[in-house]
Order: sequence, then C-alpha cells, then structure tokens
Amino acid sequence: MADLTFASEATWSGTGKKGEGKITIGQETVSYSVPVSMGGKGMGSSPEDMLVGAVTACYSGTLYSTLVKKELPVQHVTLRAEGIVTDYPEQMKFSRLIVHPTIVGGEKSQLSEYEQAAITARDKCFIGKTIAGNVAYEVGKVRVTNALLEQEKIDELVERFYNYLTKESYFSSMFTKRNVDINRLKNRQKIFISRIVNNDTPDVDQDSAKQVEQRHQFHTTPERAKVWLDLLEKAVDDMEIPLEIKEPLMDKMNFMMDKIVKK
Repeated sequence: MADLTFASEATWSGTGKKGEGKITIGQETVSYSVPVSMGGKGMGSSPEDMLVGAVTACYSGTLYSTLVKKELPVQHVTLRAEGIVTDYPEQMKFSRLIVHPTIVGGEKSQLSEYEQAAITARDKCFIGKTIAGNVAYEVGKVRVTNALLEQEKIDELVERFYNYLTKESYFSSMFTKRNVDINRLKNRQKIFISRIVNNDTPDVDQDSAKQVEQRHQFHTTPERAKVWLDLLEKAVDDMEIPLEIKEPLMDKMNFMMDKIVKK
C-alpha cells in the first residue's frame, strides 16, 4: 500500500485579523482572510470556509457513488453545508458541521432510502472521517426533487449571464478591484440556481437569503441591482427557458438581490 502526499502553498501578510493571504490548492489559487463575522477583512475565502468546503466536496462524491451503488435514481446531487463555531471569541471551537443534501432527479417515494444512503455516505466520507471525534459531523435535512432544468442548461445559463455581466464596466471593475475569482463565482452561482430551480421546499428562500447576507459584506444600489437582474433575465430569455421555470427563478433572485440593496 502506498502513501500519498498532498501539498499546498500559502502566502500571508498583515497582523492578526487584518491580514490576508493567498493559498494554492491543486491548480487553483484562492485569496483568504479572517471572515468579517470574526472581525477580519472578509476578503475571498477563509480557513473556516475551506474546512467546510473540503468535507462538502468529499461528501458530494461519496454520496453520489453510494446512491449509484444502491441503485437509487439520481441525476446529480447538490449540497448546502454549515460549519458552526461555538464560544466565540473566548474559547472558540469548530464544533459542528452539517450537510444538507438534495438529490435531484430522485424518486420522492423512496425518501427513507435516500436518508439512509446519506448517512452511509457520511460514514464513508474520507475527509469527514478526518474530523470525526473533534467536530460533530451530521447529516441534516435530506431532500429529493425532480429535475425541472438539466444541469447542463443551468451551466449554460450562468455562462451566458456572466458573459453579459463582465461586459458591464461597473461589474468588471468591481470584480477586478475585489480580486474576484470569476470561475469560482460562476460555479457557486450554478449550484445556487440549481437549488432554486430544482428545489421545491418552502424554506429555500430563507436559507438562501441567509447565505447571501453572510457572503456579501457589501451593498449595492437599486439601479445596479436592476442591471444585474435585467442581464440575468436576458440570459434566461436567450435560453428560452419555460415561463413556469423563469417566473419563480426571477422572483427568488429578486428576493435575494433585495438583501444586498442599500435601504
């Protein structure tokens, strides 16, 4: 049996919470800092984000493989994960990590089987095993939904949208100024829109709104929000997405955008 080595490289400058750095993981370089919620700059990602992301990435692949092995219908899986830090700031501890999987293209009548598969995947998740004993690693709510819009269509929609968005001087300048990783942003948007389009649960608005408020520590104007939404709608119309999908999608994106508009 062989030993495998995985390496990363990082640079950091600045003292304590006011510092920031860059880390190269695989072929990707990511900016990171202490999150705003902990008094930091909130630039790019954070070590907390990366820990949650590592477990989420491993779990997603493990869950999909588990579903296929159990011969449960699945098109793809989407995940929302939460990392919870307790006793901040005196004795802060990363105490819980909760994954909430959605099985897209599944069979709702087999929910209990999907729930058991989700637990099996948690127990098999290689990275998840690494934190076991130090962090409570839990499976939250398991959702099963029919696919209303194929992931390939969602991917194309997001690519079209960002093609329009980056041609607008304000947004292109903002992305440059904030050192935004456009590909990372697009990937996040693809997951986000997939949840909105294909997830029929009533709490999706509140869950998503909370994430938006946590991730966007800046605000925009109503005028710029309108440009953003108009460009998204243009991309939706280009794709000839059915009205029964377009209307709830745009309603929910308006709801999300309202959370970062200056009042």
